[in-house]
This record gives sequence, C-alpha cells and structure tokens, in this order.
Amino acid sequence: MGHPLNAPLVRTMSAQIVTRIRDKILAGEYAPGSALLQDSIAAEFGVSKIPVREALVRLRSEGLIDIEAHRGFRVRPLLESEVDEVFKLRLALEPTAVSEGARIAKPGDHAAARESLRALNAALAAKALADIGTLNSAFHLALIVPKRQPVTYETLSRLHTMSQRYVRMHLAIAGRGRRATREHNALYEAWAGGDSRGAGRQTQAHIEETRDELAQSLARK
Repeated sequence: MGHPLNAPLVRTMSAQIVTRIRDKILAGEYAPGSALLQDSIAAEFGVSKIPVREALVRLRSEGLIDIEAHRGFRVRPLLESEVDEVFKLRLALEPTAVSEGARIAKPGDHAAARESLRALNAALAAKALADIGTLNSAFHLALIVPKRQPVTYETLSRLHTMSQRYVRMHLAIAGRGRRATREHNALYEAWAGGDSRGAGRQTQAHIEETRDELAQSLARK
C-alpha cells in the first residue's frame, strides 16, 4: 500500500518539478526533439522518479512533451504545422479578447499591464532570451483582463505556453526585439486609452506578422 500522508508532499514536489522542467524547455535548455529520461531528471533535481513522471505527464497535457511508444518522453519538436494551428487559434480569440479588455479595464488593470510591459521591454533591451517568452506571454495576457474573462484567459494561457518557444526563436533575430518593443508600446497605448477597436486591430496585425515570419524561418530549417 502507499502512504496517504505523503500524497500532498508528492503533489507539491511534482508541481515544483513541472515548473522547473517547463522553464528548461521554454528556455531551450532541453532542446526540441530531445529525450527526457526520468532517471536523469530525477538525479538532476535530487528527487525520486514518481514526481518526475507526474510532471512529464502534466507537461504533455500542456503540449510541450510527446510520449513515443518504446522511446518514452521527448520534448516536442518545433513544427511549422504547430505554428499554423496555435497562431490560428490565437487569432480567433486574442484580438477580440484584447478589444474587450480595453473596454473593461480599470486603473489597476492598466497598472498591471504597464508593469508587465516594463519588464518585457527591459528583457528585450538586455537580450535576455531565457526570460522573453514568459514575459511576452504575461504582457499579452494582461491585456485581456484575466479576472473578467477567466475562461478566455485559461484557453489563451495554454496557447501562449505552446507559443513561447517559437516567440523566443523569433525574437532572437537581430532587430526584431526593437520592433516588438515599438509594437507593444503602441498596443499598450491604444489599449490603455480605451481604443477597443484599435487595440484589437493592432493585436491581430502583431500576431499575424509573428506567425508569418516564424513560418518562413521554420520552412528554411
């Protein structure tokens, strides 16, 4: 029999391992297509295999890991087809959600989005690629005012998690960080100014531009 009293501890440890593995995948430390060996990860983090396996299963549900028959867990490769699908879904939801966010945002929401933008701009200026994906997601999601659109937020959070590795790759190319900063600043100004229609249009153009450039990069690879 198992030990019920240990269950909360295992769950807590598993949640911590989820975060650590997710961060390594999104930062590129666990490369696309690479095998994720449970024994190796358990040794790396100084834990048993139980929370590691739970974490890997959870990350599979987030779309970051694949399970292959007879080969185990593997970091999902970067795919042009996945970019097309993920960004198509973002385009179906995000411009409308940001437009609504511009309409309903309060001063506290403006402050939260402004702080997310400040952190993102600082990371882009410093070329801190390991942080950019997470900070980019945080800024974009702040614009939908998550507490007022919780279901939309949950759906877009999943899509942004899947987008992060691609966004990081996209912004690694010279000049794109500066352009992204200009576009994000303009988007924030429209959104914070209550320009609902303009914020929606800018969000759509920004996502489409990123999608098209990523598709070209992946096609060349």
